[in-house]
Amino acid sequence: MGNMIPHAPWLSWIIPIVGSFLIPVLERLGKKLRDWSPFALSTASLIFTFSMIPDVYEGYSCDVTIRWIPFFKLAFGVLVDPLSVFMASLVSFIGTLILLYSIEYMSEEEDLTRYYFFMLLFIGSMIGLVMADNLLQLYIFWEVVGLCSYALIGFWYKRAEAVRAGMKAFIVTRIGDVCLLIGILTLYLNSGEFRFSAIKNLAVAGLLDASLITDVAILMFGGAVGKSAQIPLFVWLPDAMEGPTTVSALIHAATMVKAGVYLTARIATVFLLQDSYLPIIAFVGAVTAFMAATMALATFDIKRVLAYSTISQLGYMFMALGIGGSKGWLASQFHLMSHAFFKALLFLCAGVIIHTLGTRDMRKMGGLWKRMPVTFVTFIVGALSLSSIPPFNGFWSKEMILESAYTRGGCFGYLIFFAGVATAAVTVAYTIRMASLVFLGNESEFIKETKRKTHEAPKVMLAPLIILASACVTSGFLQDPIFESLSQVIAGKAVFETRIEPLIYSFMSLLIGGLPAYLIYVKKILSPQEITKGRIASTLYRALSKGYYFDDFYDFIFVKGTILASKVSRRLQTGILNINMLAFIVAAFFFIILALQGGVA
Repeated sequence: MGNMIPHAPWLSWIIPIVGSFLIPVLERLGKKLRDWSPFALSTASLIFTFSMIPDVYEGYSCDVTIRWIPFFKLAFGVLVDPLSVFMASLVSFIGTLILLYSIEYMSEEEDLTRYYFFMLLFIGSMIGLVMADNLLQLYIFWEVVGLCSYALIGFWYKRAEAVRAGMKAFIVTRIGDVCLLIGILTLYLNSGEFRFSAIKNLAVAGLLDASLITDVAILMFGGAVGKSAQIPLFVWLPDAMEGPTTVSALIHAATMVKAGVYLTARIATVFLLQDSYLPIIAFVGAVTAFMAATMALATFDIKRVLAYSTISQLGYMFMALGIGGSKGWLASQFHLMSHAFFKALLFLCAGVIIHTLGTRDMRKMGGLWKRMPVTFVTFIVGALSLSSIPPFNGFWSKEMILESAYTRGGCFGYLIFFAGVATAAVTVAYTIRMASLVFLGNESEFIKETKRKTHEAPKVMLAPLIILASACVTSGFLQDPIFESLSQVIAGKAVFETRIEPLIYSFMSLLIGGLPAYLIYVKKILSPQEITKGRIASTLYRALSKGYYFDDFYDFIFVKGTILASKVSRRLQTGILNINMLAFIVAAFFFIILALQGGVA
């Protein structure tokens, strides 16, 4: 298996999963051992995932399987290729930093055994998902990841909001999961295979019908829409902020939402010769990216701003995947990496602030840059990356997405390109709004009245911030080695040529979005309240703050609709049309049908 550590593909995910079940035992040996052992176990997983990087960079790949259920041609295996190792390395790296941060951040919480159990299981299952060499195994880990997210979002189960948020995430993502399962079973019934390599060979040989491939790909994308919180199944992710901030960072940066992007990217490598389904992916991504960005303008919860930002940035990744070809595919993965670094950084910075102030409301913050200089600097690095300001990593990866759309050309390519440019403008606006409300200006009345002592975070929490900020500065320059490796799993090697037109539009978006936000929130020449005074403006602001009424629509149709249907049914059964009468009507109806079919009537 190349020069990697023996059995590294297996141990990379087995260690955190097995380790999660050891946490209750370690807790009996001491709380300090319980708190530090998850970090140690995740570090071991990180070593094994990183050990595979040199081999895949040199072009080595393998598919190692063990027999499971031979009658159904089922095997349990790991796929070692640049895409799987790339994703596994990101998950283990971000997960390790978050577990280190958790030691201090969660130190005063109860039920930490349960917390660390699910965090390790979450990390191990996500690595198992991306290393799986077949769809059935991927789906098993896919569901375990969903279970962990449900448990961690609702970690503070004594709070009704947390319980509802966890249940909401579980139910909404199940819709996508059903689509994914139908797609997997449809493909298996028509091919007899679950393994990616076998399905790819059948597709290349023309043994799978093009319409079948399109249907299966769209069904699997339905699973990605649920997991990666795209429209219309995005509603669970903003509410998921009720969980601990460390959980939010893990979900947004390394696990859960990235699973949908990975699945879509993996399927693209299997169905290389069929791309008729890709415009649907690009369209969903473009609409989601813009709408979610606008929603971030109308909330004062710092974690919800970051949640809407994640939904928007995931939309960028799906836009790139939907553009098609090697350029779009590679750009999506590069932006996935950039987003993992700057979003983990922003969430952990938000965690420091929440940990100190005890609030997520940005209106109760302000003037924190003086008291939290390290947090302020690292937050600004993350904000600049999110806003795609050169030379931070978000600039390089976002420009590649826009470049891919622009060079695609045609009505489709230009539509996606300008959707990306418009989203970039809104992104700059809500980022400036967030940074100014939290760090600039004077201390809020909340801080003065409660006499809270704002101070910098402990070193064990600051270390991950500094590491992630450094990654935001340096990772943008890793374009060549990353693409040289990843291009091995996609047809053709992309050549990104710097073109002046996309850059001009991109810098225009920075000005269009950034200047008004700067004048309003930094210079304060016009208050936000004055902007939303008008009837149209206030209506639009209300729509944004309500998430375009998606939640209200679902509540009306599925919640209130179900309650109404049950009440009507109950009245029918207990009123004039009781159960016996209904049975008589149904029996009479079928007797008439039977008579007609039998020729009596």
